[in-house]
Amino acid sequence: MVDFALFRYLDKPTLLRVFIIKEDGAKVRLEAVARIIASPYLELKFRPDELPTELIRNGGKLLLSLDTRAGTVSMYAHVDEIINTRVLRVLGMESFAYSQQREYFRVNTAVKVMYSKETMSAQESPLVQTTSINVSGSGMLMIAAERISLGDTYQLELFIPDAENITFTGLVVRVDDKLRGGYEIALRFFKIEPDVLDRLISFCLAQQRLQLRTKVQIAGF
Repeated sequence: MVDFALFRYLDKPTLLRVFIIKEDGAKVRLEAVARIIASPYLELKFRPDELPTELIRNGGKLLLSLDTRAGTVSMYAHVDEIINTRVLRVLGMESFAYSQQREYFRVNTAVKVMYSKETMSAQESPLVQTTSINVSGSGMLMIAAERISLGDTYQLELFIPDAENITFTGLVVRVDDKLRGGYEIALRFFKIEPDVLDRLISFCLAQQRLQLRTKVQIAGF
């Protein structure tokens, strides 16, 4: 029996992540506002000029993902109809999977990141500069111009505003294609000192408070 658990979190239009699954298995990450039409059908509305229509076909497979207090709820869906260049109707077609609840909360924040691949060679890998997408006490999501292999480890340095930089080793656990080139790289902390982790969590807490204040100000505008 299919469990349509995601629908319990969509009582009103809700922003969630949408991954287009390409024929080679690679995923392209987007965001869309989802609303229930009639279970198990959803309507997904994308930002103007963002939906890559060349990758969309009737029956094509999507992965929908939403962060909740219980953890991340994910579901596979099929494209049922392409309404227009911004809107898709999709059909939920597989059981939902709850990922294990995150040990730490995650905050969306863009900070400078320097990274280099760990190797067995005496010659060090070149340093590459990029930015983060989100950070938590257990990992981070960052942008990369070139594809990075799953299972590789990297030395990383986060440039925290008005604070000492944070250094750690990260393990690549997910690689997703970006719509307009490049990749989004998910890393899990592989080696991080306790005091460094404390500073990172403090930074995440400060960012969370700032974002909450901003939301309150916008809501009261």
